[in-house]
Amino acid sequence: MFFKFAIKSTSILAMTAALALAGCSSTGTSSSNPPAAETAAKPEAKPVKVETTQEVASTRAYRDLSHVTRTGEVYLMRGLLNVFSRGMDTLAGRMRARGFDAISFNHADWRPFADDVIARNRKNQVSYPIIIMGHSLGGNEAPKMANYLAANGVKTSLIVAFDPTEPQVVGKDIGDVVNYYLPNGRNTFSRTSGFSGNLQNITVDHIPDIKHVNVEKNTRLQNQSIEHAMRITRKVANSKIAKNRRALHVSG
Repeated sequence: MFFKFAIKSTSILAMTAALALAGCSSTGTSSSNPPAAETAAKPEAKPVKVETTQEVASTRAYRDLSHVTRTGEVYLMRGLLNVFSRGMDTLAGRMRARGFDAISFNHADWRPFADDVIARNRKNQVSYPIIIMGHSLGGNEAPKMANYLAANGVKTSLIVAFDPTEPQVVGKDIGDVVNYYLPNGRNTFSRTSGFSGNLQNITVDHIPDIKHVNVEKNTRLQNQSIEHAMRITRKVANSKIAKNRRALHVSG
């Protein structure tokens, strides 16, 4: 009797296993074949244009000149660490509001801008006059940039320095030079061979509360600098402005 029970139990187990296998097979088949509604063809998504690095760079290659309504190019240099010379940014903004192409940057970054001017000058694409301004270390570099441009055939018509920290020289192909300085015994400019412009070293220590860290923020000195730039430039239709001035990477 035990033998019959064992056979019967074995048969039941075999039937149960067969049914389980059948169920798994059915489930596997249904999961690999989604319903007809899901298999219907979906409309293709419109391809998304991905700009290449070159395309992005090209849109940023040139600085915005849509506001420019005066001749000239104005380069303004900040001093150490871009911290104490933010008056140069303010001055640049005020000049842009008057229609100038004015750009401010750290004193260490002038060489690429100068090289761009030189390259465009060879193609007769510079908007003269060139104007360079700088505060502190930027004031030191302003004559250096002008002398470099002169060595490569480009004239600078105006340099304005706000309290440079070292003596500098100005040479050929440089026009007006104005150095607003707080005397420290070694921060005046002098002329060298070939200079035929007008050089002024103007002490500003008589101005109340003036200091090295705020001289470039002084409204009166900024106004005088803007008016000087206005006198040597002229109005021009924006459509006449060549839109090829590089928007170079600058620090700060």
